[in-house]
Formats: sequence, structure tokens, C-alpha cells
Amino acid sequence: MSEIDKKIQAKLDNLIKIMENSGYLKKSEVVLAIRKNPRHYFVPKSHTNEAYKDEPLPLMKKQTISQPSVVSMMTELLDVKKGQKILEIGSGSGWQSAILSAMIGNGKVFSIDRHAELVKFAKENLNKLGIQNVDVRLGDGSKGLLEESPFDRIIITAACKKVPFSLFEQLSENGLLIAPVGENIQSLIVFKKTNKGILEISNHPGFLFVPLLSK
Repeated sequence: MSEIDKKIQAKLDNLIKIMENSGYLKKSEVVLAIRKNPRHYFVPKSHTNEAYKDEPLPLMKKQTISQPSVVSMMTELLDVKKGQKILEIGSGSGWQSAILSAMIGNGKVFSIDRHAELVKFAKENLNKLGIQNVDVRLGDGSKGLLEESPFDRIIITAACKKVPFSLFEQLSENGLLIAPVGENIQSLIVFKKTNKGILEISNHPGFLFVPLLSK
């Protein structure tokens, strides 16, 4: 291992320790997925030195790559299983997709973003690591991806006043959806689709996301 690799490994180890100590990172399978997809591959070159700080970083089009502790928390709340089909609304840099891809084995992640520059950036980052079970598409995330539905899990990575009903329609029965819901400050809410309707199964207040945009 080169000196550069040792420094990156030390920074990653420190970040994981911070997230574990804060209670945001508890599951070993999420730790492994984060280690398999080092964050510095998914941030703009101008922010490489900040890749292992537990804070959001700017992307093009006034978007952000989420804070690592928030990514780990959302991933754990989504309760991902092997072989599942997942829809991600808001591709960002591709880091969240990469983490999910490592956890689903022969499953598939579909990620959709309305900014062509971010779609291109996410694809490039995923290709660098040889990730083949993520399909990043350009489109209006608020409408979902009907032609590939239903999905076992849906993750929304931008703030919405309320979850678009079309996304609940594209969720499979017993499927989970997580979204930051609210205007100025959001709560991370986990919903479950049952044969009796949509249930809110957990609510975690105090988060701040960029807004979900639709055409």
C-alpha cells in the first residue's frame, strides 16, 4: 500500500469511527459497502481533500453529495436485502447508488436525475469502480420510473413537501420508501406499503436537503 493509500485508509477509518460513535452507522454490511466504495471517487476533484469529512460537499447545478452519516443512516433505515430492485430519486455523484449496489448482490439499482451533468458525473464515477448493477437515467424523479416498477425499495435524496403519490404506486407491496419530508427543515420518514395502505413506520427529524425539483 502506497503512502497515499495509507492516508486515505486512515481518513476512511476515522470517518467510519465517527459515524459509529455518533450512532449513525450500526450495521456491518453498510460498513463493508462504504469501504468498498471510497467516497473520494465520488466527489469533484476540487474537494478530494474533504472527501472524508462528515459533511455535505457541493456538486454542479447547486446540488450536493450528502453528509456521510446521513447516507449511512438512510441506507440502514432502508433495510436493503440481496436481490432487491431499488429506485433512487436524485443520483448526485453516484455514491449512494454505489453503496446500495454493493448490498443487493444480483439485484438492480435504478437512479434518476433531472440534471444531465449529474447523470454523466454519476455514470463516470460508477464506471471507475466497475459497478454494473446501477442504471442511471435522465428524467423527472418526481414521476419515478414506471416502466421498471414495482420496486422493493425507493430512496428519495432531495427534500419534498410530501412524497409524490406516483412513487408510492411504483412501490411493491411490503416495500419501503424513505424520504426527507418538510419545507425548511425535513424529517427522514420511512413508509411501508401494505395491503391496507401506506404506513409511516419511523420518523427522524432535523435534517436539511436540497429540494426535489420537478418539471
